[in-house]
Amino acid sequence: MYTKVEEAIHFMVRAYKGQKRKNENIDISFHSMIVGMMIRNITYSEDVIVAAILHDIINDSTYGYEDIEEMFGTLVADIVYDLSENMSIPKWLDRKRDFLNRIKKNYDLNVINIMIADKIQNLVADYELFLDVGDKVWKSSGGSKDENMWLYRESYYIAKEKGADQSLLDRYKKLLIIYFGDVDE
Repeated sequence: MYTKVEEAIHFMVRAYKGQKRKNENIDISFHSMIVGMMIRNITYSEDVIVAAILHDIINDSTYGYEDIEEMFGTLVADIVYDLSENMSIPKWLDRKRDFLNRIKKNYDLNVINIMIADKIQNLVADYELFLDVGDKVWKSSGGSKDENMWLYRESYYIAKEKGADQSLLDRYKKLLIIYFGDVDE
């Protein structure tokens, strides 16, 4: 019998079967596992760790809120939903603006910490490619370098204002400086 976290990993790997990360020839499930482990380093809440593992499931699979709620409970489903983008918004920048506007209104620190762990893992995963091709790394993101810089910096400012975990903020800030230069504070 799996624990709740193990069941979430099992579910997530099945849900993403065959999907690869945009800039790496690696299963997309790796990203979710790393985000889950980052969150595991700052909380012992099983539900929050499960939500971190499943944070992209609504956007990147055929499963929705109701599926997650049925399998893992309302708290997990609510957190995952709050971390999901409105994919009915066709333009990348408009979708990111909508997401950050919703995040600004969200006072669940678990949501904020998972958002930052997600951003950290995205930047870490693209680091080797960034060293190799520089700013061309942004081509696969859907946005320009300036748009990505806005997204990543704005995410940092929101998280800092809301009191996100300091160890996550420190790591994230170091990555922002590497990719975009100074972070105005």
